[in-house]
Amino acid sequence: MTTQSTTATFLGRSGKVYTFEATSTDNTTGVEMLSGPSPYAITAQSLGDYAQNDVLVAGLVSAQSNCGVSYISYGGEIVSTLPIAASNVSNMLQPLKKPIMIKPGMVLNILTNVKATTQYYLAVETANQSHVFAYTSTGAGTGNLVSITTQQNVGRVLRQPILCAYVTGPLDNTASPNGVIFVNGQGNPVGYCPLSQSASAQPMYSEFSIPIDLNTVAQVVADA
Repeated sequence: MTTQSTTATFLGRSGKVYTFEATSTDNTTGVEMLSGPSPYAITAQSLGDYAQNDVLVAGLVSAQSNCGVSYISYGGEIVSTLPIAASNVSNMLQPLKKPIMIKPGMVLNILTNVKATTQYYLAVETANQSHVFAYTSTGAGTGNLVSITTQQNVGRVLRQPILCAYVTGPLDNTASPNGVIFVNGQGNPVGYCPLSQSASAQPMYSEFSIPIDLNTVAQVVADA
């Protein structure tokens, strides 16, 4: 398997800057990023220890060539999705969609992909929830993105409308609009989020509200 060097930088409400790094193996369940490099950071500390009690207000998580998604977890739950980019394209530091107070035990995670990936990720924010959904294409057809922690569909995880989201994956779903379609329990399309490949451009959050019911699914139509 291939690997990528990854970095993350955050601004705290205190005025401090926090940096992190990791080597990520592509197309796996991800890796924890730890503080570093020296001399800018005390090395090899978790997010919860290194930035404890500060509120992160902006940041950027970058992979060497293709980043799938990044998020903060706490007690096994996803508590914040994060802006991402690839180092080989133009990118910008982004405000976090919800500033987050860092507590001991919080973990900074990153998942990377090869450029010819078949992996899709959907990072979403609601008023009170943050979550990541995923789908691996095995050929042409329609697939549902499911929670990376519970394997459930969107409607079984989220309790409120999506306020903003981004999608990453291969640029191969020419059989559908270039992104993820949200379908409600009556079978009607009720939302859309465009797809980005971070190897080509920095993914940006799409800020259009998407209604959620118990049977809502997030779907992508892949051609490979």
